[in-house]
Amino acid sequence: MRPEFSAPWIVETPSCSNFADTLQFDTTQIVPFHIVAEGNCWVKAKTDICQTLSPGDIIIFPHGDAHILGDRLDRLPTPIADLLPAPPWKEPPIFAYGGGGKITRLVCGFLQYEQLLLHPFLKSLPGFMHIQVFSEPTAPLLKTGIQHIIQEANCVQPGSVCLLTRLVELIFIEILRNYMQNSRNEQMNGVLALNDPIIGQVLNWIHTDPAHPWTVSELAQQVNVSRSALAARFTELLGQPPMQYLTQWRLQLAAHQLQNTDESIAKIASQVGYESEAAFNRAFKRYVGKPPGAWRHHRE
Repeated sequence: MRPEFSAPWIVETPSCSNFADTLQFDTTQIVPFHIVAEGNCWVKAKTDICQTLSPGDIIIFPHGDAHILGDRLDRLPTPIADLLPAPPWKEPPIFAYGGGGKITRLVCGFLQYEQLLLHPFLKSLPGFMHIQVFSEPTAPLLKTGIQHIIQEANCVQPGSVCLLTRLVELIFIEILRNYMQNSRNEQMNGVLALNDPIIGQVLNWIHTDPAHPWTVSELAQQVNVSRSALAARFTELLGQPPMQYLTQWRLQLAAHQLQNTDESIAKIASQVGYESEAAFNRAFKRYVGKPPGAWRHHRE
């Protein structure tokens, strides 16, 4: 999206779970971002985020939290969905909104991911990321990439949508790299888990063969530690015990299969480690809120 706001203005973006259906996305797993191309504004989210933004600033909400943007924050916001043309869109929509005063131009969008549940690394990210690309020392790739995104968004040409998509993905990867390099260890438990000599092996086995009837005892035996030591270390790094993680990983894979294949529910259940379709149905509904058949139909 390429909005042009004029003061006074204030808009609200709902959480990703509420907004994805409005945008007709195939997944509710979206990461909203905003790039300030021109002007200044404020962002507010939850109770502890209230930040001014300047040209070149990027803000990202890795967990899809609701947030408010405006030239000031002391008025009732307009839902962003009320300002957008009806989807689907052939190209990113352009729209103008506000009272006719000072102009602020943004480049806004969403990163989509198919997984039902977040990867351990993504779960370790903060709810709000603010990168001041032009006003603070950053990686040269970030500054160049943001300049290209702003330029391409302001002058749509054949292939612009594809190019913008790839540029945004590249910038997001670079931001994650910088975050990994500059964050304290306690903020990076997802990465630490992947690199841990014990938990890294356990995750590799779970990810490679999710249909295997894993138990904590078997996993502990594989890495030559006690059950209690494995469970404690796993929970410390990933915030949940091994079997809960295994269940979520199986359901993540099942959701991908349900959305992207015509395989029967019974076959998918077997592929991800469930002995019966009934057991799979119960587990899927408990974590997602709908049985797999209804969830698949909703995505069609």
